[in-house]
Amino acid sequence: MQLIIFTGFFSGLIHVLGGADHLVAMMPSSITSPRSALRNGFSWSLGHSSGVIVLTIFTFFVKDISKLARFSHFAEFLVGISLLVIGFIAIRNSLRLKIHSHSHQHNDGIFHRHFHVHRDKGKKHNKHSHALTSLGLLHGIAGGSHMLAILPLIALPFADSIAYLSSYLVGSIFAMNLFTYIISLTTLNVGPIFLKRFIAFAGGLSFSMGLFWIQKSSSYI
Repeated sequence: MQLIIFTGFFSGLIHVLGGADHLVAMMPSSITSPRSALRNGFSWSLGHSSGVIVLTIFTFFVKDISKLARFSHFAEFLVGISLLVIGFIAIRNSLRLKIHSHSHQHNDGIFHRHFHVHRDKGKKHNKHSHALTSLGLLHGIAGGSHMLAILPLIALPFADSIAYLSSYLVGSIFAMNLFTYIISLTTLNVGPIFLKRFIAFAGGLSFSMGLFWIQKSSSYI
């Protein structure tokens, strides 16, 4: 059982960190405070886990693999569209951002400066959790890597299947929250010009990845 749990956790970890589309999609939402980044990462992970569960149920009840593949390719196409939208919004926001900083002193006498990001017209810069959950759901049902990851569930006994799937989801949640937290800490104290350029860069990556996914999946739809 311990081997099954470890294998599931490691598979979920590798799946998220090894998927460039996952990381690129969440990079713009990670350029915020660590708390907000963790909240955004968890919202995405919640949708992603739900998508994997849906795909697992389909695998058990739909015997025709070609139907699963067609369904997954359509989800890939939707992921491509969402990446285009995320990229466009990130690039647009990088041009509208207002950044200011403030300093504070800790008890040990060390000063720190933090930058805060604001959009024009007082719009909040945090992503809506529902949108991120929906995005994670699309990622959870898209691509053949999930089907490869959940194939062991067919051969394992029921209790072992539940343990494997649960640990797989925990591993994927841990990986995405780790990624968003690291990106947040990395960009927390950078200069405002670099921050704007990094947001634009993240948006450009997302837009490019979206074009790739649309091109890749359109031939199968």
